[in-house]
Amino acid sequence: MSKLSEFRAAERLLADQLAQLESLKQDAGLKEELAFNDELKALMKEYGFNANLVLQILESQSR
Repeated sequence: MSKLSEFRAAERLLADQLAQLESLKQDAGLKEELAFNDELKALMKEYGFNANLVLQILESQSR
């Protein structure tokens, strides 16, 4: 495969991935997940918790 054909193939793949990214950016479910993630991180920072501690708390309550 020539360098030009490799470049064009990579260019097409990139265009496809950018289109997929734009589609995901418009997804309402993803927007909700991102908002939840941001709120959770803010609460963890506010209370000085890390992900491991949160998981330990959740696991201890499920037992």
